[in-house]
Amino acid sequence: MQLMENAEIVKPDVFGPKAKVMEENENETKYQMQCDTPNGFMHCYHLFPGIDLAYSTFEASSCRMRNRAMPNILEIAYCRAGRFECEYKHGFVTYLGEGDFAVSLLSPEREPPEFPIGYYDGVAFIIDLDITGLIFENVVEGVSINLKELIDKFCVGHCCSVIKTPPNLHHVFQEICEARDTVPMGYLRLKVLESLFLLSQMLPQENFETAAYYSANQIKKVKALKCELANQLDSRETLKSIADRYGMSLTALKDCFKAVYGKPIHAFQREYKMQTATKLLVTTKLSIAEIAGMVGYENPNKFSAAFKEIIGQSPSEYRKSRN
Repeated sequence: MQLMENAEIVKPDVFGPKAKVMEENENETKYQMQCDTPNGFMHCYHLFPGIDLAYSTFEASSCRMRNRAMPNILEIAYCRAGRFECEYKHGFVTYLGEGDFAVSLLSPEREPPEFPIGYYDGVAFIIDLDITGLIFENVVEGVSINLKELIDKFCVGHCCSVIKTPPNLHHVFQEICEARDTVPMGYLRLKVLESLFLLSQMLPQENFETAAYYSANQIKKVKALKCELANQLDSRETLKSIADRYGMSLTALKDCFKAVYGKPIHAFQREYKMQTATKLLVTTKLSIAEIAGMVGYENPNKFSAAFKEIIGQSPSEYRKSRN
């Protein structure tokens, strides 16, 4: 394949005006992204004219990726781990979670992304339609991808469709994730073409297993609840009481919380308590019974059993191994 001219490479401003180029050559560019921490990175391979493959790793809560609409940019993203919040200015939010993929145009309705559990790892195909045109063809004989059909299928109303990845496509995305920094560019080109072909063969949208949208008001309440749970580890309030206090149905509260944080409320509470306990075991000389009480367990034996189930060691074993 001939080397691409600069005019055929996806423009860096797709990633925002303050994305910092760390390394660059004719085949790839590494960026440090503008996040609330210095730990946001994207590694882009320039695979075809107008098509980049981007590996994303964020240990952050938010990222200022771009400040203007780019409706000529089609983005197909796959989440390997973590969660990605996609909010629209009309007041609705959806989430890309582990094993999901999303297809979207970079429309003026999208807000900058957030990462509600503090990290995100995934890959994305970034397609500049001004360069590729609406039909991507003549790369491999007999293979053409109608990008307009993909947009019509997945980007209804210029919104983001988040979809549970079917097994055949999941397998290819996983191969792409595992190939980072280890395989030739030709392999990545073949895998991106395979992914685009599989996407083009998917059933009409009404048969997709799509993620739900939630109102910004619901998300605000759930995030407030998460902070409350983190600050009141010894609370024994029932979920029904919490739902009533936040003005939500119990079902809506449970569904929305799981969408944002990727796990049910009780599982989140339990894991957060154990993570807090690990810090107390290492940084204080408090007894195990005292730590159990601080994280909401009246019975130290029940605390020890829960701790071992989640952390893999008993509290005393964990403390001994860290000292």
